[in-house]
Amino acid sequence: MRIAKTSTPSACFSVTLLAWAISGVLSQAHAEGYEVQKANRNSIKTEAWSCKQCQPKTGHIGSVSATLAYNDGEDSRFGNMTGTDKDGLVGAVGADMQYKTPTGYQTQLVIDNLGYDASSAKLTTGRPGNYQINLAYRGLATYNYNQLKSPYVAEQDKMLLPDNWVSGSTTQTMPMLQSSLVNQDLSLQRDRFTLGGYYAGKMSSNSQYKASLSYQHEDRSGAKKTSANILTNSVMLAQSIDDSSDQVDASVYFSGMGWQAGINSQVNQYKNDHQALQWQSAYTPTFGAAYIGQNAVDPDNKAYRVAAEAAGGANGHNVLMHAGFSRMSQDETFIPATINGPSPVLPVDNLDGQVDILEMILKYSGRITQNFSVQASYNYQDRDNKTDKLDFPQVVTDSFHQGTAQNSLYDKQTNKFELKGKYRFTSSAYAEAGYIRDENDYTELDRQSVDEYGVFAKLSYRYSPTWSVWLKGEALERDGSEYDPVATTQSPSNPWLRKSYLADRKRQKVTLHTDYQSDIGLSLGASLHSVDDDYHHTSVGLTQVSYIGYDMSAQYALSNDLSLNAYLNQDWRDSDQAGSNRFSTPDWYSTSEEKSTLIGAGIVYQNLFDNHLDIGLDYSYSDGQSDTDVTYGITSPYGDYYARKHNVNAYAKYKFAQSMSLRVDWLFEKYQDANWQNQNTTWDTVPNVLSFGDMSHDYNAHYLGLTLSYQM
Repeated sequence: MRIAKTSTPSACFSVTLLAWAISGVLSQAHAEGYEVQKANRNSIKTEAWSCKQCQPKTGHIGSVSATLAYNDGEDSRFGNMTGTDKDGLVGAVGADMQYKTPTGYQTQLVIDNLGYDASSAKLTTGRPGNYQINLAYRGLATYNYNQLKSPYVAEQDKMLLPDNWVSGSTTQTMPMLQSSLVNQDLSLQRDRFTLGGYYAGKMSSNSQYKASLSYQHEDRSGAKKTSANILTNSVMLAQSIDDSSDQVDASVYFSGMGWQAGINSQVNQYKNDHQALQWQSAYTPTFGAAYIGQNAVDPDNKAYRVAAEAAGGANGHNVLMHAGFSRMSQDETFIPATINGPSPVLPVDNLDGQVDILEMILKYSGRITQNFSVQASYNYQDRDNKTDKLDFPQVVTDSFHQGTAQNSLYDKQTNKFELKGKYRFTSSAYAEAGYIRDENDYTELDRQSVDEYGVFAKLSYRYSPTWSVWLKGEALERDGSEYDPVATTQSPSNPWLRKSYLADRKRQKVTLHTDYQSDIGLSLGASLHSVDDDYHHTSVGLTQVSYIGYDMSAQYALSNDLSLNAYLNQDWRDSDQAGSNRFSTPDWYSTSEEKSTLIGAGIVYQNLFDNHLDIGLDYSYSDGQSDTDVTYGITSPYGDYYARKHNVNAYAKYKFAQSMSLRVDWLFEKYQDANWQNQNTTWDTVPNVLSFGDMSHDYNAHYLGLTLSYQM
């Protein structure tokens, strides 16, 4: 986009000098005990301050573009980088256009890669700061697998086998399995549409208001991995996703000299086009005639939220208050408890579920002295599940009735306090310290209350205008009420087991960071971080986690046209766990060692060949791996579990004329991963599991795109 010149050096210097002089006068008045908002400004001729050469350009400006590319979409996962999983030629359009009038009216259209699954378009019109209307579209896509195979085909709410399918007692005895395999595509596409706007005005010379309203509709389509089983025989399925959500947001805010207050609200409704997931069993029934299974899917539901906020401050003291109420509800009709034989009678036709959430936030910040300031906050949240507690029949995998069980109502109440102070010793050194306490009360969990509390401190020092360093340490401890495993479930926990999110824990965390920024275009940054978690009262469960890592980055502008950048990040995470096969004290142990590495570098060179050519190149490498050993009499290591990726992103942009340019983009990705759980498996490796086989990725993929742009 062509950038209009804003001002000459002499004009900008004059405005800067005038602003500096006014600032000095106002600072002196405040020092003498006068508040700025009480000053008499009626006689000031502000029109003389305007920069005549700083007026925004009016009329039409902007650019349009068209892209034609070749995309290697053999493995759809590469589409997470390019924005499309289509194989072969693909096309997209883009634009960034703007129209302004001398009266301040402005219309802008921004389009990015429209034609790809990951794309966006937004049209905005109005007078910025007064009123504005916008219409937007955004496409989001996540690609997981497109090379998996299964004999199942989706048809509305059903997963069907071929008409000539011959069942077997195991996967190895299914004669039609190999010949019936078809590709399964596990991906998710989201299409989001938004219509909204705002209107702002003045109530008086010192107060104004702003009201906004927006509506958003989102459709989701695709498929996700799920599993289903009848007794001990199971299958992996590509469950179809076809749902939508509608959301309305509205708010009105009022503000004045040193204060702001308002109300905001939100209404959301979710609808699922699928009522249930039925699937044909590929196995010969163990007993009876259970040839079809049925799984529940996400039910329709809705939620609304309303909140009020107020903030104000004066003389270095500020207060923020927030209060909100949310309600989530679901009344979708239940599916039968089983479709194999007579279904037990359900206590009600639908759940009539309701969860209310009440929240409150109070924050204060203030400068006590010139060098000392404090901040304090209190967060309260109460989650109240008001759903009726009923006796529901328990049907095991659509096969046999096994009594009744009550639905659990999980409530939670949270009180979180934080207090911190900051003291500045000199203009280049300060210290910060604080105390945190997080209290949580639960119902129907193994612990009724869990509290976490601790302290932190930070010391920062700027050695010179170009170099600074800071060190931060934290010490947190978590404990709570007596551990009493829930006994209402049909699968009670080992009384020696401590779940990691509820267990007592001592945490120590240290971070050291430094950065350097010179006046010759060089900037450097580095940090070292360490975390140690000790679950000191756990016999069975996660007992210890240690984490250490570092990262470094550098940017260097050799000239106005040439710049370099590089970064390096590495992390190590080790964890220990104890388990029990005897429903008692530990009799087996495991250790996991995880390591991640991220390396990258890039170069940008502009205005080559008499300002006609810009080029850029970015490379990154990432490697994540995990090694796990289990000791149960003897030590047995797990297999491979890793993911490695090389990325290259190169471009060249050549300007034929002032208004036309051609850009070439080349993307390359080399990716490989492995998971010991399914590595080198096929569809019939496990006799009672009809799986997708080996779900690992191993590909080299390219994207080559040509983009022609025209500047208006």
